[in-house]
Amino acid sequence: MRAIVLRSPTAAPGSEPRMARVSVEDVPVQVPGPTDVLVRVEMCGICGTDIDACRFHPDNTPAFGGPISVPVILGHEASGLVVDVGELVTRVRPGDPVALESVLACSTCDTCLAGRRNQCENVTLSGLTAPGALAEFITVPQTACHRLNLLTDSGWDLDDVFLAGCLLEPLGCVFNALFVENRAVRPGENVLVHGLGPLGLFAGLLCRIAGATRIVGVDPLAERRHAATELGFDACLSPSETHNSDNAVTLLDADVHVETSGNPTATLPVIERHLRPGSRCVLISRTHLPVSIDPNPWVSSAARLVGARGHSGGIFPYLIRLFAAGRLNPRDLIATFLDLEDVPNILGQDTSTNPRKTVIRVGTTSPSTLTAEVRSQEEPSVSPGHLPHQRARKVVPSQPGIPRDSTSR
Repeated sequence: MRAIVLRSPTAAPGSEPRMARVSVEDVPVQVPGPTDVLVRVEMCGICGTDIDACRFHPDNTPAFGGPISVPVILGHEASGLVVDVGELVTRVRPGDPVALESVLACSTCDTCLAGRRNQCENVTLSGLTAPGALAEFITVPQTACHRLNLLTDSGWDLDDVFLAGCLLEPLGCVFNALFVENRAVRPGENVLVHGLGPLGLFAGLLCRIAGATRIVGVDPLAERRHAATELGFDACLSPSETHNSDNAVTLLDADVHVETSGNPTATLPVIERHLRPGSRCVLISRTHLPVSIDPNPWVSSAARLVGARGHSGGIFPYLIRLFAAGRLNPRDLIATFLDLEDVPNILGQDTSTNPRKTVIRVGTTSPSTLTAEVRSQEEPSVSPGHLPHQRARKVVPSQPGIPRDSTSR
């Protein structure tokens, strides 16, 4: 199958940042085990994490702030069609459209058993420490699969179903940060979003659904501020405007600050100037370098500074319902569709200022053919909560992993 593979830089160590080798390669398809699912990837979003994963320090160590194992197939914001399942799989069946979690928790460590799957002690991460979804196929545990049948049953075009599906992972990270890990937003509160890339826009949308009264965004790029206004932010300011007027001071005083810029060196001073008594600040984006804080405003206002990672733990079904109910529209959140062959170029450039998502169309099947394919897999109804077992078929007689001598295209 074709896949986007990241490898360490080959040139002699030099100045920072150094770019990884990213290319389209032919790699084996991993045969599903007894509790695994083989998914044909239809769409996969490009994330800032994918871009950061391609940067290396002068000594050839990854610059990415989280765990990563190189070489690796990139991609973790995915949706697709189930094509094969292991013999013990009951959660999905062939023909199901699914969205995929990328945080693959072990479910057995003390942290998982305490309900904190996103902090699993043995976690693997699709596209970082395990093969990802910028590939024609991906094999994942059945626990990572979420059926999108609620959308197809609601009459959605299958193209939009997969589009919504690939948005669940980034939306889920924001949902987790705001409503699960920290319970940060309550109806009637004012929210200030620092950084209006995709995560910042998603934060504003979800806070509006949750009943926030006023949502304000701060970003240096006019294009991003304009996009946030289009999506319903009440006001947007540039960083320079945060110093300039009484009106700005009023807008910036917030019960909840959401840091999605990835540049807390610039945003934390603004946050610290505008903490209200009992304010909460949620850190969602990673950063390459450590930052300093001034403890005094946090102590004086009894404010909380908290972080969050991941989207696991039953979040996807809530988001699927929001899409089905029309509270979220996937077309509002997408800027560009590209092909798999375009990925090495866009990861190398990282020049886009568009706040909306770039989505890779991995699948080449037309929506009408896909719809027929899904319908052909439909079986007579079964009792609620039970699906018939499907025995795994060894569709590809090869070993999992990325061969060291893979051929680049």
